Amino acid sequence: MSYRPVLVTRILVALILCCSVVAIPAEAAKLTLEQRKELASIKKNLGKVAVLIRQKKYDEAKELTDTEEGKLNQLAQDAMLAETDPVLVSTKRVIALRRKVLEKVMGGGGNKGAANQGVSFETQIAPILNEKCVNCHGGQRTSANLKLDTFLGMKQGGRSGLLLVPGNPNNSLIVRKLVAPGNQRMPRNAGPLEPAQIQLIGRWIAEGARFDGEKETDPIGASAKKKKAPVKVVMATGDEKVSFMEDVAPWMLDFCMRCHSGNNPASGFSVVTFEDILRGGDTGEVIVPGKPDDSRLWHLVGLQDPIKMPQGQALLKRKNANDLKTWIEEGAKFDGKDAKGNLRAMVPTEDEKRMAELANLSPEKFADLRRETLEPTWKRAVSNEKAELLETDDFMFYGNVSADRLKEISGWAQTQADALRKLFNEKQKPLWKGKLAVFVFKDRFGYSEFNQTIEDRRVDPATTWHSKVSPTYLDAYLVLQDVGDQAAADSPGLQTNLTAGLTNAAIQRGAGDVPMWASRGLGVLLASNGASDQSYFESLRQQALEAAPKVTRPEELVAEGTFSPSETTAVGFTLVEFLIKSGGLPKMALLLRELKAGTSAQAAIQKVYGTNLRALATAYARTLRPGKVKN
Repeated sequence: MSYRPVLVTRILVALILCCSVVAIPAEAAKLTLEQRKELASIKKNLGKVAVLIRQKKYDEAKELTDTEEGKLNQLAQDAMLAETDPVLVSTKRVIALRRKVLEKVMGGGGNKGAANQGVSFETQIAPILNEKCVNCHGGQRTSANLKLDTFLGMKQGGRSGLLLVPGNPNNSLIVRKLVAPGNQRMPRNAGPLEPAQIQLIGRWIAEGARFDGEKETDPIGASAKKKKAPVKVVMATGDEKVSFMEDVAPWMLDFCMRCHSGNNPASGFSVVTFEDILRGGDTGEVIVPGKPDDSRLWHLVGLQDPIKMPQGQALLKRKNANDLKTWIEEGAKFDGKDAKGNLRAMVPTEDEKRMAELANLSPEKFADLRRETLEPTWKRAVSNEKAELLETDDFMFYGNVSADRLKEISGWAQTQADALRKLFNEKQKPLWKGKLAVFVFKDRFGYSEFNQTIEDRRVDPATTWHSKVSPTYLDAYLVLQDVGDQAAADSPGLQTNLTAGLTNAAIQRGAGDVPMWASRGLGVLLASNGASDQSYFESLRQQALEAAPKVTRPEELVAEGTFSPSETTAVGFTLVEFLIKSGGLPKMALLLRELKAGTSAQAAIQKVYGTNLRALATAYARTLRPGKVKN
């Protein structure tokens, strides 16, 4: 598929600014024949519910409603129906009406969250998740982009896809992860769940994975928690030697929050709020204001031999323990704004302090910081190779190629930077805060050493560039191997790599991550436009065709780790190409925004393209077939 010559700037601007809707083929979003039959059966059985209500067979009506709702939820998951899908909305409306009638005639018995209606999420499932899962999938940690500290996060799933198929535990990802072999099993680096716990989760899913809390956005188990007893908070006067917020809270949150937070904190002791700390745990108060020797927390942190808390004495300094003792002696007073508020939100982490420090740096000071890192970074990778510096308004080029080559590269880069600046409607310079460092290595040895030493990884032989831009811009660089200017099947030439790398670095700016297939794929696609030699890009299409058999389930197409880095570039290039041709440039822009916002690739595709991933993946696979006409 060779593109007509189109200016990179025009395509980029269209990606971000266009708002018109271009639909993908309608047949991609249709239900299968089996799914239509299942939907018809659900509607028919909901009609039977009305008959059972008239016959005053309320328990049977309630059971049938639960069953059909579970089937509908499973159907919606399988078909990837949007919440606004007319068929789904109308059927759910019927279910809501049936439940309203049942609630009236049964005195609340028709409510889907009523007690004694199977496994309770709040009282039976939530405690398991809080104990085993939330440490890695909640609060400040969202491993695999998955949050399990609210039911809404659980419903949305993570990077690997949706967790729940209501009514079908065997097809639910959460169950498969709990029983998976080796390091694929969850919880990772911890003992497996007890068989009874896994069976309980399976039974809850089989019953429809019903939520019986108050709000899906509340912390899981919140509605089942007993009301906490009030505690007496004494405010600081300002004359104290030790400040709770400045001297005690920072280390307490860093060392204690992992085990002592959530709805099922260790020993019942939470450090989420100041009132939680004063309230204590399962054994009662852990702090007695004015009396450190009577305070259990001081004994655990400062007196016992060996010290019991934090576990493993994780970097706790003697000053930290002494500050705790003095703070208790002075009355354990509070000098914050809200004793009921989340301390983590009020006390910045070391990373947040560093981010604030960087945010306050002027562009000139940030550039000085970047400039100071160039030589040390280079020498860590190749200590015996001298590098030259060439600086422009947007870049710091640092490499061991000739001065003329570095100047040529800077000219190409500035042209692309100007195009990117038009794209983002930014007049100021530099485009990256502190400028973008561009490391250029004259040979494979230097590029490989950089990856092994700085990135701590070995790269695929076909990979000759990569970029990294952190949200704070503390890291902002593009690394290139000078592959020459001659395009071939295994290399598009240095200028194309530079264009792709700068586009990728532009996508990486700001908070949020974009999967490699999307960021590299878009960069390579834009670099292919106007390239005089298309042999490299045709080889990528062939490589994508050869990599396709690795996909055994649709979600693997967009999951990280399915393909090698070079295969990811090839698949990303062809997949982004397909998405733009199928849904138009505006939808590709919306997809990138969803991915940057943290939406999983599977859910983002469903939301933007309105179709399930299986149908989209099937249509994409057809474009890879040999002999396919490319236009």
